[in-house]
Amino acid sequence: MPSVSPRSSKLAALERRALARRAFVNSLPVLMGYLTMGFAAGVLLAVKALVPYAPLWSAILAFSAISGTLSFAIVPAIAASDPFYSIAVLTFAVNFRYAFYGFSMLGRWRGLPLLQKWFLVHSLADEIYALDVACKIPDPRKNRYYCLWNHALCAAYWVVGSTAGALAGAAPPLFLFHIFFQFLFLLHLISKL
Repeated sequence: MPSVSPRSSKLAALERRALARRAFVNSLPVLMGYLTMGFAAGVLLAVKALVPYAPLWSAILAFSAISGTLSFAIVPAIAASDPFYSIAVLTFAVNFRYAFYGFSMLGRWRGLPLLQKWFLVHSLADEIYALDVACKIPDPRKNRYYCLWNHALCAAYWVVGSTAGALAGAAPPLFLFHIFFQFLFLLHLISKL
C-alpha cells in the first residue's frame, strides 16, 4: 500500500480558491433569491412580530433556520406569543423534508469532521441541495470543499438579506422611501445594460 504524505492529502491553495470561486459563481442565482426573500422575511419580522432588536433576532432566526418557509411561518407564532413547544413543532413540521436531503448526502460527506457535517446538514435548503447534487466533481475531497463553500455562501446570503430587511422594517418610513428610489434607480440602470 503506497504511503500518502500529509501534503498530498490536502488541497492546494489554488485548488481551494478555484473551488470557492466555482461555488460563488454557481450560487449567484441563490444570492438573488435569498437576498430578496430574506429581505421580505426580515421586514415581516420587524413589522409584524414587534420584537425588540428586530435585526438581531432576524439574524439569529435566519442562521438557526435557513428556510424561507419557516421564516415566514414563524412570524405569526412569535407575534401571538405562542409557547416554545408550539414553535418547536412548527419548525419540525416545516423542516422535516430537509432530513431526507441530509440522509441522501451523508455518503458524499463521509470523512468530514462532525462540526462540518453538522453545518452541512443544518444549512440544507432546496436550492443548496440542488447545487450540491448538480456538482459533479469526482474527487471526494474537492466535492466536500465545494459543498462547504456553497453552504457557507448561501447561509450568508440568507442572513444578510434577512438582517437588512429587519433593519429596513425597523427604520422610519422616510428611510424606506429613500431605499425604494435607490432600488428603482438601480433597476433602471441594470435595464440599460
